[in-house]
Amino acid sequence: MKTLVKILLALAVIGLGWAVYNSIQVPVDFDKTKTARERAVIKELVDIRAAQIAYKQAHNVHAANFEELRSWLETGKVTTIFRVMELTEQQLEDGMTEAKANAIVRKAMATGNWAEAEAAGLSSIVDGKRVSFVRDTVPELAKTAVFRDRPDFDVQKLGIVPFSNGAVFAMDTASVKTSSGFDIKVFEASTTYDVYLGDLNNTELRNLTDKQVQIGKFPGLKVGSLTEINNYAGNWE
Repeated sequence: MKTLVKILLALAVIGLGWAVYNSIQVPVDFDKTKTARERAVIKELVDIRAAQIAYKQAHNVHAANFEELRSWLETGKVTTIFRVMELTEQQLEDGMTEAKANAIVRKAMATGNWAEAEAAGLSSIVDGKRVSFVRDTVPELAKTAVFRDRPDFDVQKLGIVPFSNGAVFAMDTASVKTSSGFDIKVFEASTTYDVYLGDLNNTELRNLTDKQVQIGKFPGLKVGSLTEINNYAGNWE
């Protein structure tokens, strides 16, 4: 009997120790995973924001859905300015403008006489090659212009929530009227905690969601707003 009691007490101590450990470690592990996953989710929202801003510049409205946004990125064209050389402060003080500089260089290219361009500091020979002031508009694939430093950017993954088994960000567009009576086009893309944290501890997830709701905040991550003009801010910023 005494042996049985000792065994039961030992098991109780082990169980209590495990419960205490879990009460401390589970929240720590949850927060650590949440932080890591939200970095990935935020990165996607930043990409969506960049694409929507560029889309609006081209169409004066935001894309209504991700299919429309992806299609434009893959096939649409945007006009970018090709720039070579910058005007110096002295050139600007002397009355030189980009339009004048462009005209002088274009004239030199047409006539082959570079004297005026060289005298104005707009053209010179560098390492055996002529380098001249250039300002020109160039049509460019939308994806290349928006994600210039990411040549391997996968357009078809735009809008997919990380760690969600393929779930798509919620996205919508609207118009918000300013105090002056102007209608401003806005958009919002969002995802809730349960979408990208749904496989984690359910109690921690529920507590996190309830806390955000109780203080009047969105229970997840989002960029932009359908009810206010917030300059495309994310709720993590």
